[in-house]
Amino acid sequence: MARCAGFKPDDTQCERIVNDRYMYCYSHDPARKEQRRRAASKAGKAKPGSEVAELKSKLAKLYEDTRAGRCPSNVGQVCATIAGVQLKVIDTELREREVRVKEVELQRIKVPEFEQLQTKLAELKELVEQNPGSRRGSWAG
Repeated sequence: MARCAGFKPDDTQCERIVNDRYMYCYSHDPARKEQRRRAASKAGKAKPGSEVAELKSKLAKLYEDTRAGRCPSNVGQVCATIAGVQLKVIDTELREREVRVKEVELQRIKVPEFEQLQTKLAELKELVEQNPGSRRGSWAG
């Protein structure tokens, strides 16, 4: 087994193991660039970055208001707790999007590759079994 010939954003070589027939992993294969783009666009239509930035800004203001006495500490504590729950919701949404991307990748890329390999394996089995000079017996399976 060989390592992917691609490079990560930090300019270090990708560490993924690839089949000897391939030079790149899924993430670095130039032939799959369009597939990756489509999968990513379907997975995340809305970007949560703006939500996080907005929440961060609100928390900073709440902190300053609480420290300055403009907001009672018990109200500040409740608001901070609610903000923590909101962050967990955003994190859950991100994880759901990641799962959808992986599902699309599996259906569009991995399953067809697996089916293609199964077909080739069946052809090879047939060739070996048809060869009368073969040292091996029939394939188990």
